[in-house]
Amino acid sequence: MMWFDAVTPWAVDNAVGSMPTAGPPGTTRFSIDPDQAQKMVTGLQQAIEQLRNLQRDAKDLTNAGAPGPDPYSGYATIAMRKAAGDEEGGYGWANRRAIEALEKTILSIETNLANYRETDDAAKNAMGR
Repeated sequence: MMWFDAVTPWAVDNAVGSMPTAGPPGTTRFSIDPDQAQKMVTGLQQAIEQLRNLQRDAKDLTNAGAPGPDPYSGYATIAMRKAAGDEEGGYGWANRRAIEALEKTILSIETNLANYRETDDAAKNAMGR
C-alpha cells in the first residue's frame, strides 16, 4: 500500500450537523494500491474537468439579467449572481477551491507513487533482481 495526502478545500467543523467553515485547507491521509493509483488520478482529473464545465455554467448565472422589470426580479437576480459568484461562500469560490484541492491531491498521489516505485526499484536492485 502507498499512502498519500488528500487536500480538503476548507476546514471541516466536526460537530454533528455542522457545515464546513471557510478556513485553511486541511489534509486527510489515504492509502491506495500502487497499481490502482493511475485510475484514481484519472478519476480526479475527470472530476476537475466536470467542475470546470460547471464553473462556466456559474459564470453564465453571474451574467444573467433580471427576468422582468419589477424590483423583486432585480433582487432575485442580485442574490443569484452572489450565490453563483466568486466571493467567499459563492459557488465560483467553492468550485475554485475544490479544483485546487483536487490538483494538489493528484500531485500528492503522483509524487508518492514515484517515491514508492523508486524505493521498490532500489529494493529489487539490492536483492539482485
